[in-house]
Amino acid sequence: MQLEDRSRLQVWSCLAALVGMMGLLSDFAPSRSQARNHPDASDLGAIARQATIEIFRNRDSTAIDRFFSEPFVQHDPNIADGLPGLRAFVTELANSTTTNITIYRTVVDGDLVMLHSKYEGWPGFSGPVIAFDLFRFKDGKIVEHWGGQTPETGPNPSGHTQVDGPAAVVSRERTEANRALVSSFKQVVTVELCFDRVGEFIDGDHYTQHASKVGDGVARMQARVSGVVKPGAAQVLIPRRYIAEGNFVLALVEARTEPPTANYDLFRVENGKIVEHWDVLSVIPPRAHWKNANGPF
Repeated sequence: MQLEDRSRLQVWSCLAALVGMMGLLSDFAPSRSQARNHPDASDLGAIARQATIEIFRNRDSTAIDRFFSEPFVQHDPNIADGLPGLRAFVTELANSTTTNITIYRTVVDGDLVMLHSKYEGWPGFSGPVIAFDLFRFKDGKIVEHWGGQTPETGPNPSGHTQVDGPAAVVSRERTEANRALVSSFKQVVTVELCFDRVGEFIDGDHYTQHASKVGDGVARMQARVSGVVKPGAAQVLIPRRYIAEGNFVLALVEARTEPPTANYDLFRVENGKIVEHWDVLSVIPPRAHWKNANGPF
């Protein structure tokens, strides 16, 4: 065999081996359909945002089949359970031409996505509402939802609105430390009422408040908590769930007040201290008026 023929043979052998290896690797690589069904965590936020826009802004009932999957569990007591309940909600929205949504913040924690938004045209409210939505995903589809709404108000005593302020998620390597910080703050300060320890969690008066009736600073925060929780009384504020990504931590709290509320408290953490707070205190209707039996938590 001549040298040129041997060279050609070696080239073809290498190409054949490469093709075979690529075929072997393809057996282990997910198909495009598999990739769509198992999106990266970073994609879940975009999916949740698009789903809410399609449903609320566009009032597109076909979006339910694209973004949601049975068995679908609904925790918002004002919406019926399952996909039929969601379809009924979209039908109710279709009666209005003014529905809209503006999304301000997104937090992704594993299979859970939190959206902090303003809705216009929400059923049962005469004006815009500020809302938190919490979605759980499975195989790329939404299978569970928690949500709370409160009317939009003007700026609070410190001039902040319910939605302004930083929105970028940073310091993701601090996610678990920040979750632990907020969890401890909730337990020590707002449950046990150990206000003398607030400095462990908040740096002096460097605390920006977006709650509608509360201004900046620790003293105003303490006055608000002590106004609903009395020392020695039965526990009123019961933390139920923490959602965290980077510098943002959401605490979902059951408030056994009158009327009872589902409290969505969003905190921003910086340099190991809580520096900012947004909230929605969503009134829980009487049990007889719930449209599903799953409970708001």
